[in-house]
Amino acid sequence: MKIAAVSKLNKKVDLLIIPTFEGKDHLQSAPVEIKTVVASLKKDKSFNSEAGQHHHVTPLSDKLPKNILFLGMGKVKDFHAADARNMAADAMKFAKKMESDLTFVIPEAANDYFQEIAEGLEMANYNPAKYQTGESKKKHEKTDVKTVTLITAKKPNPALKRGQTIAAAVMNARDLINAPHNLMNGTMLMNAARKIGKDNKLKVTVLNKKQIEKLKMGAFLGVNKGSDIDANMVILEHKPKGATGKPIVLVGKGITFDSGGYNLKSGAWFADMKMDMSGAAVVMNVLGLCAKLGIKKHVIGITPITDNLIGPKAQKVADIVTTYSGKTVEVNNTDAEGRLILCDAMAYAVDKFKPSKMIDVATLTGACMMALGEKYAGLFANNEGMIEGIKKASDATDELVWHLPLHPDHTKEMKSRIADLQNVNYGNKGMAGASTAAAFLQEFVGKTDWAHLDIAGTAFVSKPKKYEAPMGTGYGVRLLTNYLENL
Repeated sequence: MKIAAVSKLNKKVDLLIIPTFEGKDHLQSAPVEIKTVVASLKKDKSFNSEAGQHHHVTPLSDKLPKNILFLGMGKVKDFHAADARNMAADAMKFAKKMESDLTFVIPEAANDYFQEIAEGLEMANYNPAKYQTGESKKKHEKTDVKTVTLITAKKPNPALKRGQTIAAAVMNARDLINAPHNLMNGTMLMNAARKIGKDNKLKVTVLNKKQIEKLKMGAFLGVNKGSDIDANMVILEHKPKGATGKPIVLVGKGITFDSGGYNLKSGAWFADMKMDMSGAAVVMNVLGLCAKLGIKKHVIGITPITDNLIGPKAQKVADIVTTYSGKTVEVNNTDAEGRLILCDAMAYAVDKFKPSKMIDVATLTGACMMALGEKYAGLFANNEGMIEGIKKASDATDELVWHLPLHPDHTKEMKSRIADLQNVNYGNKGMAGASTAAAFLQEFVGKTDWAHLDIAGTAFVSKPKKYEAPMGTGYGVRLLTNYLENL
């Protein structure tokens, strides 16, 4: 999509959208070229620019825009970055409905938020129906907005470009997440990571199954036992000139389809289990952004990739596996597989790279989804500074987090009667499932400063935000990029 900034309105456009704010002169942001429309609207007391109000005008004059939409934004003092992103998304959704290119007046209150405006425009224009054909495909293509013209006295091109670059990474993550297993299996996801690495001149290392076996990653390999596609682990490394000190490591869960194994899943959400590699998709695209945005940090992304299926060779309930760290794990539930592939990847990262900080991103627990729904990811950490930094990034990006408890008792609950650890503790009747899962992962980070993002609810949604679409959201790409930039 092309986004351009101009200083004056071309009156013969198809669609003009004008955000307005409450107050005595609430239509002051309207261009002088449509003063006749504004004069008429001032007499209409039903529109006063309250938040969420829309007023659609069709002037029926060849000297004015064909359609004009006034967007009520509420009080200007309440307007922040998230509102700018949502404002742009509202405008884009209306343009798609009208099957029209968009001319968009940028109010003075939004002059510091051109990046967010570009993000909102691009992300709201995303079409998840990639695999439709024929008339359905044509219908979706007809609604795609090709050109957006912003009316502003500012020269926002660098911020716009930056916003479009970030949004493109989010949408690439969405495409990976939305693809079904037959079109995004472990080999395909590995190749997608390779492409991101190549396109962004990252160092790419792929550990194949034989190498993983040699490293004795028994937990990771246990999950892969039921699959006819070999496990692999992709390592992307961004190390710009001048970057010194220990790296920051991101680890993303890459389960390309999760059947639950012999603890077989049931219910309507089974079809959504293609999304269980969302953490990997996020980490890959954050590494790409590190290069594109010139982030001056040494960052490494690790994605352990497999599916979790059933079959004669598949892992059985109560199996005991030996992890890369040497700790043994009793597999009480084959559907708690994410923590098994992550624990080996995280222990490997600590041993191999000695990171200054490590963050894992995973669609890990239904418990977190039940607790926080689709709007908040669960945040766990062993470091207060990381908690505060991630919260600040959350506020800036509107990718919301909620800090959840990680108590020593949660760690005790993950001790096994027969091995060192158990991947699920049935004795607690499923209580605090997100916290006990995080406690399990903490066993593999040593003394490393670490944070865990449980994105089970936010990665794949039925009730999207204004700039999202149903299914994959790419949640975490903007959050982690902002966090890394501001370290």
